[in-house]
Amino acid sequence: MSVVLDLEPNVAAALKSKADARGLAFDDYLEEVLRREVALDELLAPVRKEFAESNMSEEDLDEFFEKVRQTAFEERYPNGRP
Repeated sequence: MSVVLDLEPNVAAALKSKADARGLAFDDYLEEVLRREVALDELLAPVRKEFAESNMSEEDLDEFFEKVRQTAFEERYPNGRP
């Protein structure tokens, strides 16, 4: 499948720079980026579905993850510092 993109010059330049840094042709780099995006969506789909079904608000989710993060930190650093 072929796709034509009309990119802003600064966006095209940034993408070209990233492609060059990876040693990839521009088209190959764009395909890699898009494949990662699709893979991420597929990976996150069950999490997004569960969140939607949980009726949690974003604030509830933030609070939950902050508690999990704090617990993990305290277990890893019992003296309170790295």
